[in-house]
Amino acid sequence: MNISLKYTILAAGCALMLSSCDENDWNDKLDGFEVPSDTKIETVSYTLTSADYSSIASNSTNKKLAEAGGEADVAALAAVGTNGAFATDAEARKYIPAFLANSSFPYFSMNNGSSVKVTYNLSTNQPQEVKDINAGVLSYTVSEADYQQAWGSEDDFIGAFAPLVTASSKLPGILTDALPDAEPGDYAVVTYNEAATNPVFGNVGGGEVEEWEMTDVLSSVALKQDVEVKGLVTAINSRGFILSDKGGSILCYQASGFDPASVSIGTQVTLNGTISSYNKGFQIAITPDSYTVEGQDEKFAYPTPKTVTGADMDEAIKRTDDALAEYVTFTGKASVSGNYYNFLVDGATASQGSGYMVPNDIRALITDGETCTLCGYFITISGGKYYNIVITSVNGKTPAPAKKPAVKAPAAPVPTTAKNAIYFFDGSSWSVPSSTVLLQPEDYTDMGSKYGNLSGTQPQEYLPKFLAQKFPYASEETAEIVVYKYYDGSNTTFRATQYTVINGEWALNTGATTDQFTKQKGNWNYNPSVVMTLPYSRNTDPSYTYYMACVNWVFDNISKPMGATELSKATFIDYRGNAEFYSGASAYYGNVDVRAVTAKNNAPEGYTGYDGLSDDEIVMLIKKRFCTETMKNALSALHPDAAPVEGMEVTYTLNFTAYDGAAKEESLVYVVASKGEFKYKSCTWFEKGEDAGW
Repeated sequence: MNISLKYTILAAGCALMLSSCDENDWNDKLDGFEVPSDTKIETVSYTLTSADYSSIASNSTNKKLAEAGGEADVAALAAVGTNGAFATDAEARKYIPAFLANSSFPYFSMNNGSSVKVTYNLSTNQPQEVKDINAGVLSYTVSEADYQQAWGSEDDFIGAFAPLVTASSKLPGILTDALPDAEPGDYAVVTYNEAATNPVFGNVGGGEVEEWEMTDVLSSVALKQDVEVKGLVTAINSRGFILSDKGGSILCYQASGFDPASVSIGTQVTLNGTISSYNKGFQIAITPDSYTVEGQDEKFAYPTPKTVTGADMDEAIKRTDDALAEYVTFTGKASVSGNYYNFLVDGATASQGSGYMVPNDIRALITDGETCTLCGYFITISGGKYYNIVITSVNGKTPAPAKKPAVKAPAAPVPTTAKNAIYFFDGSSWSVPSSTVLLQPEDYTDMGSKYGNLSGTQPQEYLPKFLAQKFPYASEETAEIVVYKYYDGSNTTFRATQYTVINGEWALNTGATTDQFTKQKGNWNYNPSVVMTLPYSRNTDPSYTYYMACVNWVFDNISKPMGATELSKATFIDYRGNAEFYSGASAYYGNVDVRAVTAKNNAPEGYTGYDGLSDDEIVMLIKKRFCTETMKNALSALHPDAAPVEGMEVTYTLNFTAYDGAAKEESLVYVVASKGEFKYKSCTWFEKGEDAGW
């Protein structure tokens, strides 16, 4: 996208002149050049902050753009705010303009023709390890059988690793057996328990083992009541189970890491916990250490369930008090979407049945669109309409019985802690990746998370503080990849982000990149084209840098082949070493000398390149060399990352001063042909078509 010439000289001049000079001082040297007094064209640089990414994601204009693209675009826009980075440069170019147009942007009032070079984080520039982890990790929870194998006994073991049997020594082998289809480059997050001390097996202290007997505790419960319940597991979901004693049934919920195979229907459990509630249902939060598997009731049978109609369901979702779980049955048409298993019941006008944390073995019994009869425990109400049940059977079918959990030999109590570890598979073995930190359950608690994950902008807020505490003496440029659980409002997945110590602070490293946006007719648009003015001033940047690049090209490509070894003594080079006479570029004067007499007087002895040419022809040759050789190659040296953009012409426009006895402003335009390569397009030296053969 080109900017009209009446703006370009002033635009670049404002941005590139030395700060000690007035922005228009240099124009005093140019005949006939006048600066409009009422229009200020600027080029500024701006780096997006963490708060800016949130603003971009919540911007109403951007939300409409995302909604037009569908659910995937809506989710991607939300991820910009949570990740503090764009997924692609195309995404950045789509959503940054609305941010620049917002009145809260510091340069909101810039005039048409002005440009902002925005530096932003691009997730595709992250280390490969980060990309691989974000692409998806395998998950595995160490099972009871794994612990038995690790301890070498089906009797004398605990459901945890300990100093005698360490996680680091056993997990690689466990993963090899548990994940036989893993491919080279895969990452796996393992959940396990760890004890700080070794267990003592056997009937510690002698005496008789207390006989297990079911309690009647659940007949009367109250919030915040501490209870010990001895009951049977009567239903299982992916986050816990229903525990039933003589008095009633209650949901037992584990925030993460629950292994459905750790219990089975009829398992005898002793559980210690506190009564809480959620969505009008009583529940008890559990951990692997809060309950003990005591045995198995082989004769357990379900009672007759209460039959629920659509009208009953509509009435049930109106309840205002917390209640225990209730064993029910109803018939409905299945509606399956991802992890959601809902059921449309005839006669229900305000409610739907909904399977709660449906485990895989129950899912296998349900087909989308088919009508089925369910039995299960009605536990909670969600979304104002969902009648949530933990499903026990579908059309009278129950999952195949799982292996009965082993009853551990009596042992001295050993406190354990839930742990996570991340491993990398190289194709033959599993190992812990270097410079990678995985958040532990206690880390989420320390950060104030109730759910064992991070959400919203919490990663940006908490992770730098976490790293500062974990690595208080980290040296400058130390880099660590942090892996954590992230909840995006629908799903919880593992994410990775790299942080680096910069100026003593842990800073997000998502791969900074810079794009230019230009304001035209009140609107901001991505504009990779560059307009630059080379001021007519001695030894002044950017003129000095660009003209010296021309001088260096002449030295390397013209003078050296003619035998030159030293810049200031080379053919076609001024004795100061900062000007060349091959195409007239002078870093010393800040101009291009196109006088034929200067070219002839400074040509090397014996040079025949000008023989037979008139002065006008020599001037034409000098101009052609400047346009198609020296400045063209200078741009390649100074802008190796310049690249074309599909669907638009990317140009570099140079406003410069030529000297033919008088100073004259000229404009030279190149098109970016490929990365770091430029193609001459036009110059104001020539009438249209005069240089077409170039």
